[in-house]
Amino acid sequence: MTGRVTLLGAGPGDPELLTLLGKRRLAEADVILYDRLVNPSLLAFSKSTAQRVDVGKLPHFHKVKQTAINQLLVDYAQAGQRVVRLKAGDPYVFGRGGEEAQFLTANHVPCEVVSGLTSAITGLAAVGIPITHRDYASSFHVITGHHQSGGRQLDWDNIAHQEGTLVFLMGMAALNDICTQLQANGRAATTPVAIIQWATQWRQRLVTGTLADIEARVIAAKIGAPALIVVGDVVKLSRELQPTQPLQGQHVLLPYSAHSRLAPALQDQGATVDFFDREVPAAIDFTLPDLSQVATLVVTDGRAYDYFLKRLLAAGQDQRSLAHLRIVAANSAVAKHLRRQGLLADDVTATPQTAHALVIGEAGRMPTGGLATYRLTTVATPITWELAEFQAIIFPSSQSVHDFHQDLHGAQLSLIAMGPRVQAALQERGATAQLISTNREDILAFLKGVKQHGQDGNSIS
Repeated sequence: MTGRVTLLGAGPGDPELLTLLGKRRLAEADVILYDRLVNPSLLAFSKSTAQRVDVGKLPHFHKVKQTAINQLLVDYAQAGQRVVRLKAGDPYVFGRGGEEAQFLTANHVPCEVVSGLTSAITGLAAVGIPITHRDYASSFHVITGHHQSGGRQLDWDNIAHQEGTLVFLMGMAALNDICTQLQANGRAATTPVAIIQWATQWRQRLVTGTLADIEARVIAAKIGAPALIVVGDVVKLSRELQPTQPLQGQHVLLPYSAHSRLAPALQDQGATVDFFDREVPAAIDFTLPDLSQVATLVVTDGRAYDYFLKRLLAAGQDQRSLAHLRIVAANSAVAKHLRRQGLLADDVTATPQTAHALVIGEAGRMPTGGLATYRLTTVATPITWELAEFQAIIFPSSQSVHDFHQDLHGAQLSLIAMGPRVQAALQERGATAQLISTNREDILAFLKGVKQHGQDGNSIS
């Protein structure tokens, strides 16, 4: 049975700019072939069992040749796999998606294209440059910065005389040639130019100038590829319209949670949020004890009770079987969890009397005679950012500290502990929290004061 290939546009980099269909296709994929410029954070949308193949290309060096990529797509699909070819921006905007689609069609492989937001438009908007404006430009032209196939040069006379905004993609290696040719073919040396590096990402940077001086400004600012080159009067609007969100340029790491409220709060303030994997719970096959011989049920964590309840239901029983038991919760969080399940704890204590008691919890953390209802297993994500790329890590629970498997000792970034228990868990690992608070506003205020690394998010005019 032949699988399916999706040519998926990853957009300019911000994971929240991925389309809904794109996110679903990533979650369904058995195999993902991704490019160098794709934000690694997007791979968090894929399932842990998906095979991830780096086919990234560098300027003047193809890690995997295009012919080999084409054949890989066919081979995986013919093996019955659901394949995603994840490409920066849009597959059909200088992404060679058309060539891949032709090859797949010729080999009778089902293929679909899921468009992505092209950086030629979204990258400009991210720094306050509208690609068109009634007072400055009524059209725009997107041009590849590479030479055309066969070594043919771009038609500079035609390009230079186009009305409106010019956007060059993949053109940083040819910046000098672009500026020289535009001036030689009639564009004024004073024409405004913007260079936007890593558009829409936390490391986004902007340099503005003119055709005459932009190259010197780029060298002084140490900006390189990947970057957009924007030529035209709309560049002037960046001073007026550039977003100035308070956490712009901040890169924050959180434990993954499908229901996090903190992550969108940070993103709405301009921060980029990435996630580290939590350990994944898995049920343990256990035998229900004779509850008539038990006087007390001690619940060490809410997840343990959930698995216990499922086993109870599978045995044809429900919570009425617990009516004669004294229910003890190990802490207030467990008590709240039980309450949501319709069960009120008789006591909340970390050191319950365990005589004639059934203690349930996680494997490896149980006292002698306790009943483990589940265990945690680590799911490793092969692509991660280096810790040096972050300004802060937020730990909402002591379990999240336990789940974090990189070395925290001597880490050169801020650690935020959401509560004293979390602070204690960090101290056990030899790390110190710079902020201890469960208040979201305290966290936002702290991050606003964190000194940013380098010049991420800076605008240089």
